[in-house]
Amino acid sequence: GRAYIAVEIATGNPIWSLDWRTSYGVNAADPIVRDGQAFISSGYEKGCALLKLGGNPPAIVWTNKSMRNQMSPSILIGDHIYGIDGNESKKPMLKCLDRATGVEKWTFPDAGCGTVAAAGDQLIVLSERGELCIGKASPEGFKPATRVQILSGRCWTVPVVAHGRLYCRNAAGDVVCVDVGGK
Repeated sequence: GRAYIAVEIATGNPIWSLDWRTSYGVNAADPIVRDGQAFISSGYEKGCALLKLGGNPPAIVWTNKSMRNQMSPSILIGDHIYGIDGNESKKPMLKCLDRATGVEKWTFPDAGCGTVAAAGDQLIVLSERGELCIGKASPEGFKPATRVQILSGRCWTVPVVAHGRLYCRNAAGDVVCVDVGGK
């Protein structure tokens, strides 16, 4: 709740710690680690950062408030980060950031405080109100090729793709399975 910490896999001994505090002590989103860098993001107006790993502590490449993941993590496809920015009470939306610079490329407000997953080059967005939107991940914008209401109530759980099926759940525990196998 107060920091990101790297540990040795074999021993669990700390390697480094980077102070990263939010107003509620919540850092719920998993970091994205690739090519000696880590992207971190937290909600509650904290923001995000790209870290260069290897130092103690890691060097901050950039930081901003363009992505503030409250609950679910962002995803990295190619050189772009896609995720839900903002808290459930503050007009959250799906956004795309350039990984190298942190510059915001676009926003898609219809997702609200939903979640995002990916399969191949497709973004799978489940809005907070249960609307499923699937479309190509692109730094040019998000244009859903599929858009369908599949659940009611609050939806904050990241969809899961397995064996050509998409599983989505709402806060009440209702689960929907959608065949996305493409046959």
